[in-house]
Amino acid sequence: MKVRFIILVLLILVHAGCREEFNPFLDTQMSAVVIEGLLTNLREPYEVRISRATPFDSATNGANIPGAIVSIKDDLGNSYIMHEEPLLGYYHTDTSEFVAESGRSYALHIELAGGDIYESSVQKLLSPAIIDSIHGIITAREFWYIDQLGEIAFKTVIGAETFLDISYDSDSIIQFRSDNILIKCYTYMDMYTPEMELAGVPYPPPRNCPGAVCPYKIYNWKKFNLNTETDLSATTDNFISKEIKDNSACFFPLDSCFFPIILVTDSCTLNMQGNMVCTEIRQPSGPEGEILETKLYALNRMSSVYYTELNEQLSYEGKLFDPVAVQLEGNIKCVNDPNKLALGLFEVSSCVTRSYWLRSMGDGLVTYVPIESTSGLADSGSSKYIQDFWQLLFE
Repeated sequence: MKVRFIILVLLILVHAGCREEFNPFLDTQMSAVVIEGLLTNLREPYEVRISRATPFDSATNGANIPGAIVSIKDDLGNSYIMHEEPLLGYYHTDTSEFVAESGRSYALHIELAGGDIYESSVQKLLSPAIIDSIHGIITAREFWYIDQLGEIAFKTVIGAETFLDISYDSDSIIQFRSDNILIKCYTYMDMYTPEMELAGVPYPPPRNCPGAVCPYKIYNWKKFNLNTETDLSATTDNFISKEIKDNSACFFPLDSCFFPIILVTDSCTLNMQGNMVCTEIRQPSGPEGEILETKLYALNRMSSVYYTELNEQLSYEGKLFDPVAVQLEGNIKCVNDPNKLALGLFEVSSCVTRSYWLRSMGDGLVTYVPIESTSGLADSGSSKYIQDFWQLLFE
């Protein structure tokens, strides 16, 4: 008994002697300018956002930085000014003034109101890849989404796993990333009455209406971004063939509850006093068609490393880093004071965009029917006239 007691006492003393308080040093003494932008070969406005990241224990949140002079410079000595959108918090180019060309090299130049000058590394705009084919299978997978409370949640769902076969001709392409949009297309029948016309409700009735109440079809669409993280391909280190087969592009659930659409229509009538009364009717949308819009970006080594590190930080382990850009150093530097921290990435990546109707989903496979690109289509819209991209739905 005495021996056991002595051993117990010694163990307590040993553990007590090993305890030592640890107070790690946290460097919160500085903020950083965060610059994020994208330049491609597509004929579209290129956007740059400039903000200030503050320490995690700061009482103020990071905010957009207005009043900067922002320009894009190419390897021929040309400089293209970007225009500020102060209310939206970003800077953009004008397609009538500038569209990037494959084979040219570009860098971002920023002069802040306080006098600091920031520049990105010079990057060559590579040739775009080719999407040779697309195919998909029905499978079960954990899907991350924003729930009704605005929180990030996940659920195991049945959905379409989509794959691309890619070919490319540049040795400088290290990897690919993809952005994917699901477009829900739906219609509903609206009723146009004489009372609605008197009340000024929009959309006139169809011609040759046989009765007092004229039903007419409204064509609608809405875009949903599928990316909860950046989808990256395998690295292009195959010296035999410049091809990537079965590259995972995206996954989307087949249950429409993850992409809800609520229809809003007007119903107008005369009340007992003879006054016009219009009410708003909300109801779930009916049968829908779906379009997958995918953009495939060819990454150079700088962008490949950046997005790989970004994905590592966003791996879902019960943690979220906010803001993400503060965690990653990219290709931006402060020219007049190298000691000032600059974060973010000015990405120069060629891009190819494709759109597909999702047709049959039998035998565990998904059929993708190519259509004209919908990348220039508004995020949502409504029309009483059938749109071009609707034609396949009725063939």
